[in-house]
Amino acid sequence: MAMSKLLQLYQYNIINKPIRTFALQSSCMMTLGDILSQQVIEKRGRENHDVQRSLRMTVYGALVGGPVIGTWFGFIHRLIQIRHTWAATLVRVGVDQVFFSPTILAIFMTGISILEGRSMADIKQKLEKSYVKGLMTSYQFWPFVNLFTFALIPMHYRPLVNSTAGICWNSYLSHLNQTSLQTSAEPVTHTTTATTTTIQ
Repeated sequence: MAMSKLLQLYQYNIINKPIRTFALQSSCMMTLGDILSQQVIEKRGRENHDVQRSLRMTVYGALVGGPVIGTWFGFIHRLIQIRHTWAATLVRVGVDQVFFSPTILAIFMTGISILEGRSMADIKQKLEKSYVKGLMTSYQFWPFVNLFTFALIPMHYRPLVNSTAGICWNSYLSHLNQTSLQTSAEPVTHTTTATTTTIQ
């Protein structure tokens, strides 16, 4: 009963207040992804957890990741109108991977760098060092997630399923971002800025 009411509340908000709902769910999932990255992948421990890094993930998810990805799901659903479910799914996944995945990864790496206070030279260096690697890894993960999502999940729940699946992806992105500018000239951790991480 409680789960049913929760789903009804979510459905009401995703229909009537979609951008706010996208922002809230993405910020939560991206923050969780960064926490897992720091504690499970990097094994920092609670004492060494970079809170500012997690907060940057929260801000990015709320202001950029959630609204952009949620809006994209609605757009691609309206754009591709094919009656056969699997044909529509394959076309949507193809369009998503060709156009959206490369774009959102670049937006993420640039956006997080801006929140870190990085210079344009740093951002360019980060993209040169890590963008292709991140995109190739994306192609090993998101097509399979989106095949399931586009084929079997009702439209209103797709951003939620995407964000949930993205917890693991966000953990990877956070770790990728953390290591992308570890150069001898400029350590990743600063007194005024620190690093972090989907979306896709």
